[in-house]
Amino acid sequence: MNTLLIFLILAAALVIAIGLAFVPMRLLLGHMAANIQQFILRQRERRSGVRPTAERRKEGENPGPA
Repeated sequence: MNTLLIFLILAAALVIAIGLAFVPMRLLLGHMAANIQQFILRQRERRSGVRPTAERRKEGENPGPA
């Protein structure tokens, strides 16, 4: 009976520890993902706009994705 109680306490401690580590990790990853999505959208908007200067790359220097 004593051993069973020890295992139950250890299992409960493990579940609590994993829960306390998992929740902040999910919050942090969610926040990071939102920042990355905002950055991607800002870059798309910035790159799609008309540039005030002429294109400086040589023809064929950056052909784009294959």
